[in-house]
Amino acid sequence: MIKASRLLRHVGRTPELFSVWRQTPDWMGVTKRYLEIGEPIYPCQIPLSGGGMFEVNSVGELKVFWQIFVHNCYTLPLRCETILDAGANVGIFSVWAARKQPQARIVSLEPFPATFRHLEKNIHNNGLQERIRPVRYALASTTGPRQIRGGGDSPNNGLVLGGMEDSTDNAIEVPCISLADFLKSEQFETVDLLKMDIEGSEWEVILSTAAAVLHRIRHIIVEYHEVNARFGYTPAQMIAHLSSAGHRLTHREENADRTGLAFFSVS
Repeated sequence: MIKASRLLRHVGRTPELFSVWRQTPDWMGVTKRYLEIGEPIYPCQIPLSGGGMFEVNSVGELKVFWQIFVHNCYTLPLRCETILDAGANVGIFSVWAARKQPQARIVSLEPFPATFRHLEKNIHNNGLQERIRPVRYALASTTGPRQIRGGGDSPNNGLVLGGMEDSTDNAIEVPCISLADFLKSEQFETVDLLKMDIEGSEWEVILSTAAAVLHRIRHIIVEYHEVNARFGYTPAQMIAHLSSAGHRLTHREENADRTGLAFFSVS
């Protein structure tokens, strides 16, 4: 009775249910986990329609799957042969993009060691080793080691901001690289798409990157997060800096927590 009443409360989400039905043959199990009906066990496997599968390790990772595969929160440009996935987590966006754009080559950056191992596993589970290359780096304003938070849901593991270093076991040291240095090391003259979901570090990366470097990236999708007010970061500041690099804001949405998703394209 309790399960039935909870499902009835979500009857208005029929389009979502149809979408998840299209994405996975285990649409019922995925939906129950997403709605937190029953006592879901993690890790769990999500088979994908057409072949392949994901292994997700927490409700946070499952929600990322739902946002990308079911809500279709991202769109890809028509010409999209080179994709840089910064903050790849366990590879959900990378695999989704590879399925959407069969000609694309994708570099997936994920610095957290345990999450990186799951990223590699999901790439292998989908037979995409030739098209998705995982790299254990975090994007940052400068190249060098930094601390990253651990101990929570993997989608929330972000770099510790400057002056807020953590001496406890909640943080570990990871390798970081600036966007300019990474493009140079990869010998990328241009990138078709940069997707950035790096849990608060997007501000320092974008604002520290020269306009000439940002102009070499045709499209940018950035999830931006609310950070400590003393850093003075604002969406207007980010939009202005990208505008100086020739990028035009094409779409932006923001929730009540001031976490937003913004799409930019070179004019």
